[in-house]
Amino acid sequence: MVDSVSWDHREFVYKASIALARSTIEDIDEGVTGCIAELRDWLLSDRSYLILFEEATQTLSITHEICAKGVEPQRLAIQNVPMSRFPWLVEQLQKLAVLSIPEVEELPCEAEEEKLEFRREGIRSLILVGLRLEGQVRGILGFDFLDQSLTPDPETEEFLLQIGEILGASVHRQILATRNERFENSLYRYSDQFPGVIFQFRTYPDGRMTFPFISKKVETMFGLSPEVLRSDAGPLLELIDAEDKSAFEEKVDESRQGMTPFETDFRAVKADGSIAWIEARSVPARLADESMIWHGYFYDVSDRKQSESEIEKLAFYDSLTGLPNRRLLQDRLAQALTGSTRDHNHGALVFLDLDNFKNINDSAGHVTGDELLKQVGQRLQRTVRQWDTVARLGGDEFVLILKGFPADAASAAARVEKVCEKVRDALNEPYDLNGIDYTGTPSIGVTLFFDHDTSLEELLGQADMAMFRAKDDGRNCIRFYDAMMQKKVSERLAMESDLRLAIRKNQLAVHYQILVDEKGKPIGAEALLRWHCPGRGMVSPAEFIPLAEETGLIESVGYWVLEEVLSRVASWKKRGGVLSQLQVSVNVSTRQFHLPSFCSTVMALLRKTGASPRNLKVEITESALAYDLELVEETLRTLRSMGIRISLDDFGTGYSSLGYLKRLSLDELKIDQGFVRDILDDPNDAAIAETILALASALKLSAVAEGVETKGQLERLVSMGCTRFQGYYFSRPLPATEFERLLEKSGTGEQRRAW
Repeated sequence: MVDSVSWDHREFVYKASIALARSTIEDIDEGVTGCIAELRDWLLSDRSYLILFEEATQTLSITHEICAKGVEPQRLAIQNVPMSRFPWLVEQLQKLAVLSIPEVEELPCEAEEEKLEFRREGIRSLILVGLRLEGQVRGILGFDFLDQSLTPDPETEEFLLQIGEILGASVHRQILATRNERFENSLYRYSDQFPGVIFQFRTYPDGRMTFPFISKKVETMFGLSPEVLRSDAGPLLELIDAEDKSAFEEKVDESRQGMTPFETDFRAVKADGSIAWIEARSVPARLADESMIWHGYFYDVSDRKQSESEIEKLAFYDSLTGLPNRRLLQDRLAQALTGSTRDHNHGALVFLDLDNFKNINDSAGHVTGDELLKQVGQRLQRTVRQWDTVARLGGDEFVLILKGFPADAASAAARVEKVCEKVRDALNEPYDLNGIDYTGTPSIGVTLFFDHDTSLEELLGQADMAMFRAKDDGRNCIRFYDAMMQKKVSERLAMESDLRLAIRKNQLAVHYQILVDEKGKPIGAEALLRWHCPGRGMVSPAEFIPLAEETGLIESVGYWVLEEVLSRVASWKKRGGVLSQLQVSVNVSTRQFHLPSFCSTVMALLRKTGASPRNLKVEITESALAYDLELVEETLRTLRSMGIRISLDDFGTGYSSLGYLKRLSLDELKIDQGFVRDILDDPNDAAIAETILALASALKLSAVAEGVETKGQLERLVSMGCTRFQGYYFSRPLPATEFERLLEKSGTGEQRRAW
């Protein structure tokens, strides 16, 4: 960086202020671009840019950008990106006027999403200045450094903060002008068609209030002419109900001081003398004479208010059974917790699920199932005491809140169990469901609470766990929450902690399993993630991969796997021989696949590692296709346009549909190993495998059989027409170096003869 002392900061700030202040609205963009270009030259950054937050959609976009020669712009890539993707960054900018990140790779674990994005852009360090508009951080002035680590000195930080204030004010001016123009144009265009009243409401420094514009419907609604109100807003404001007037004035004052939208409901006297509920919405702007003007509308919402009142009553009760729903249950449980503290006694939360309820729905229909739910609700209400609560969560799940048990835990548990036995007996009695005799059973889970020692959400989770234990123990059971259930939860949390540590300490490894043709010739490999935990030993992927998906860690893990595999593929390309020809498959989780940045991340990693896309195959499971098929197809087309092949893993085990096979850009189907395992003994598995092979052939797709473990399985698959195989019969997944040795043997023919 150029020595900051050699620059006259004050002169730079002064010139920028004057230039932007003198710019017309049409010229502001050019002025802002010029300013950030000068700043980039001064800081010697690789990129300088302006990012604005869109409050309505909670997204962010680059609006201005200057890049050094040879540096790839990011403006097109960062448009309408959800702010929720970068929670750490947004939080830091709320606290720090200038955020300096000298090393991206040293960001904390809570900034994983930000780290992924910075890696994608090839950034090593960056400086970010929050732009404050209307008192809130609404944008960023940023500087990226791709090859150097940089920390600005205090003088530079202060200078950038001043420039940020100038740019923020200019952008704010542009936003307000655009907002005013949009509203003024819409006022005249739509006022006659709008069902309510469109207005401009203006307040002056001397206290006067007028309606410079107000549509003609004000006369129909309130009996006041627009001409009168244009010079004096008083006659209309006097019609506001006395009880609502002070709140109305407070809202106006809040909007004036904070320059925030004005939104309120109030009652007013209409022309016919009736009282109506009026909804008013408007946006403020400050004028040159320090007066304020609001552009907005109001209309009669009396009918809606009445409907909302009725809906609010329905919102707390289940429409089928008339019982409290989840929303009211939470309120009742909060009251019960408070009462337990106040009265120093125990309460109980009881989860109740009907065993085999799906059978009655499937066999007798939903009408009969609904009748059963109604009768269950009635029996529960008759069984518990008047001060207890019976609620329905949905489906066949009911919850009881039982109160008033002794402070001694053992005595309380014994009495709660007697109540639950009484409930179970009542629900075991036969039902008459519109002439159909039915006998059902419940599974009941219980957790006690005392003196507010457990949170509401913890109680719900504990009772739910106990109910599932009752299911596991044979159903029609009562089970209390105990420490063993919590132990399982704790074990899961411990594994999550170990997995986070494994990611940070590079304990994960990629192994490779060979893919061969019918002659035993290596034609590819699948990259498989392995974890050797110092305290646990080898952890099964079936345990830690679902955990990574549930916790969101799969995104950072998936990025690491892609980078690791592509680096390996690039090294094999340079090495030559059979390794250079391999196409390596990488499994991509549904969550990672649906990231908006997935394709650009893959493209960036290909550039970074130098790997050829022809050597990469992306494997997705059928669960990835259950969400927005058009978006899935767009992603697949983009990947294939790069030269990457697409494989559909575990075909036949998920959301199999001939419809999506026809629509989607796929190259390969993988026959799930579950069908291959018993292919010699189970005619159904053999028929399914043969059908998948015929389907792949008809659609001109490749087919791979996974899980081939014996010569007999191989021969049977070959007889069916399968030409690609993977499994322990050929090789287990191996570390990269062992895999390389295996391939070198295959090149001599020794290994192939062994197969």
